[in-house]
Amino acid sequence: MAEILLYIECDENKILDASYDLITGVKKNNKGANVSGVIVLHPDFILDDEIKNNLKKFGLDKLYVLKSEKPFFEKAEEPFLISGIIKNINPEIFVLLSSTTGREIAPIIASILDTGLTADCTKIEIENIEGKLKLISTRPTFGGKLMASIICKKNPQMATVRVGTFKKEELNNENLEIVEFNFPSFLNLKSEIIEYKKNEKSEFINFQNAKMVFAGGLGLKNKENFDKLKLLCEKTGAIMGATRKAVDKGFAEKKYQIGQTGSSTTPEIYVAFGISGAIHHIMGMENSKKVIAINLDKNAPIFKYADIGYIEDAAKVLDELLNGLN
Repeated sequence: MAEILLYIECDENKILDASYDLITGVKKNNKGANVSGVIVLHPDFILDDEIKNNLKKFGLDKLYVLKSEKPFFEKAEEPFLISGIIKNINPEIFVLLSSTTGREIAPIIASILDTGLTADCTKIEIENIEGKLKLISTRPTFGGKLMASIICKKNPQMATVRVGTFKKEELNNENLEIVEFNFPSFLNLKSEIIEYKKNEKSEFINFQNAKMVFAGGLGLKNKENFDKLKLLCEKTGAIMGATRKAVDKGFAEKKYQIGQTGSSTTPEIYVAFGISGAIHHIMGMENSKKVIAINLDKNAPIFKYADIGYIEDAAKVLDELLNGLN
């Protein structure tokens, strides 16, 4: 049977939630293939029953386990370990998250395996074409003006997928098979990390698990209104977002940026305050469950993606909402 392999990414002693999202997204579109994962365990990582049950719950069929003698933050040998297992099992497709680690190791793996790689995809589909499993990877091109769908000619067909592209669901696969591989650790790599310091003051905005996102664009006019938007988020439990142009104007920090060159998000509710709806922003939030758009321009592209549209000054609506919460 055809096999799709996913990179299951770890951070310290846990699996990233986005890896569970990836499992669900691919499993729902697997065209009858086995959906397997490969995980590299560092010395302090324990593959306990809770993790195994989560992998089952979100749909994984098989887990290949590789062990590394390096700490969790040292990724230099992972491409070689993963390439070794891919050569052993010959999956048709190999998919990674477009995370910091995914972006680091994916090109090295593709080079070792002499195959193609479609990077930073906003959408992937798996199709059966002439009896062969094909990965159709979609990503922005020409500065976000066009979306290109790409098919790799060689196996494994590889892609990195943006965090937030999928949302995990309980698929309850009870038959998880675990296979351990014992490749030698690569102790003579030419580079090593001498010291690791964790940044306790994280600048990361957790868009991935957001239930509500309130995002602002140039229609909010100034930084003062973005400060009001941040206050509204604090009062309602939403997470603040911003468009690239609003960030470029200095209305919000880069960490709040949603879109092609920012973060992706798939909340239950996405409220767009004064956002026109340029394609490079849309690709970061188009999978939101419900979109509410507030804009003075009745012809703004954002209304094409909105479930509810409100033609009004976004700054005025923001003031009314804050007054209503006082």
